[in-house]
Amino acid sequence: MSNLPKEWRFLRAAWIYALVLTGRPHAATDLVSSTLSNLIGRQDIVGAKRLRRLFFATLRREGCNSRQLDTVDFDGDPRLLATHQLSEPGRSALALLHLRIFPTDQLADVLEKSESELPAILDAARLELESKLPPSA
Repeated sequence: MSNLPKEWRFLRAAWIYALVLTGRPHAATDLVSSTLSNLIGRQDIVGAKRLRRLFFATLRREGCNSRQLDTVDFDGDPRLLATHQLSEPGRSALALLHLRIFPTDQLADVLEKSESELPAILDAARLELESKLPPSA
């Protein structure tokens, strides 16, 4: 991925975010690929920051339509499952904050929330995550 043009280097983080949304590597790859296909030909996107925000907003919109996995369907890291099972917008807020993709104003835009709502969303998501994590995680 280091050979990508600078404005597309966020794709690794986008795949990780898609994995959190979908819970499965194959589904994450499909989600990123379809989003990339939809956005790559658009001529109305001006600037790398706008492209990145639109890419993640599209991933969120499409990824939230995915069925959430439960323990029976999942065979990966229990921490990923716990994060995947969080409710929105907390799941996206925590994942995107952890990936350090956006400053808070842009994060709020991607989540379609105001900046003033972010602390409460993040606090609720952290509490929910703590309750879902296995004791040894």
